[in-house]
Amino acid sequence: MKKSLLAVAVAAALPAVAHAQSSVTLFGIMDASVEYSNANANASTPPVATGATALPFQEGKAGLRLNSGTQSGSRFGVRGSEDLGGGLKAIFTLEHGFDLSTGDTGGGSPFLLAGQTATTTDNKFWNRQIFVGLEGRWGALTMGRQYSPLFWALLPADFSGYTLYNNWAASTGSNTGAAGTAIVQGPFRLDNSLSFKSPTMGGLTVYGVYAFGENLTNNPVGSTIPGSAQAGTGDIWGLAAGWQLGGLYLTAGYHSIDRKTVAGATATAAPLVGIVLQDVTALAASYRWTNFGLSLGYTSLNYEQRTAAALATPSIKNTLISGFANLGPGQLLLNVVRADFTDVIGAANTAKIQFGLGYTVPLSKRTNWYVAYGKNDYSGAQSPTAAVKVDSQQRFSVGIRHLF
Repeated sequence: MKKSLLAVAVAAALPAVAHAQSSVTLFGIMDASVEYSNANANASTPPVATGATALPFQEGKAGLRLNSGTQSGSRFGVRGSEDLGGGLKAIFTLEHGFDLSTGDTGGGSPFLLAGQTATTTDNKFWNRQIFVGLEGRWGALTMGRQYSPLFWALLPADFSGYTLYNNWAASTGSNTGAAGTAIVQGPFRLDNSLSFKSPTMGGLTVYGVYAFGENLTNNPVGSTIPGSAQAGTGDIWGLAAGWQLGGLYLTAGYHSIDRKTVAGATATAAPLVGIVLQDVTALAASYRWTNFGLSLGYTSLNYEQRTAAALATPSIKNTLISGFANLGPGQLLLNVVRADFTDVIGAANTAKIQFGLGYTVPLSKRTNWYVAYGKNDYSGAQSPTAAVKVDSQQRFSVGIRHLF
């Protein structure tokens, strides 16, 4: 009888022991704001010109709206880990982005790979991150939809933490340069990716990724640009590293994308046949003092562009500035991005300046309110003879963010 009772007690204790070795956490962000945007900010900006005549800009109407995710994209997710013994853990993350103001699925990447559209990206339920892997003293190896090495390496140099208007990950409003490409980093959430993060050694952390494009037949696939086509596997590989020494932070990284343009069937009807991103290079340096900090960064996005007549190599060069200062009860944040376009159809040899200013005040450890201002100055890219000018897009928000 005593043995039976002991066996029952041991059996009952086993699930508790297993549970104690694993953890699952529900997390999320709820971010809502009231935003005023001017008529230029609400303009419909057309795609690259088709034929000989560019489609006209259509100016919108200035006014107020309820926004979701001005500071941080609204989301919920589940992350967990299980102790496998010997310092090894199994880890996973699932993360869903949504529009708090409507309840719709949202948060898709502004970078569209071949075959993707904004609709198909947003309609993914786990549209932010979803991965599983192993973590140990040697680092972490994970598989799924994940952030890129450049995303992680540049993050400490952006003092806003990729939040508010016109940060170092993606600008707000007219946030695309060519072919639906985010003009600061290129793609920063990668499908089908195998990712590695090293342990931090002497302040140095190394990130690596290989993302399988999975276009294994190597057939041309339609892009988001009229009259264009792309070939190649679509595979992406990248490396980046960040080094922290006290308040000093230095980082560098590189991404390469296996895509090529091919002549489209409508080459005679459109001046643009194809434009695809080939590689991205990034460098940044920052210093953080006790109550303020300053960062300077640079990214270069190189493309292959095929016109009806020739093959060209356009580029977008970005100069990045970020700063913060602790003022009163809150923190003042500044981000500036200057994008210089060279030989990119639709924005040839022009400069665009994107400016973001914010002030955040904590109400608790998990809740804060904020005010933010963003301006996109496209005067360098606006034709002086354009019937409708949208060269100064401005936005102003007051909002609240809660983390759980």
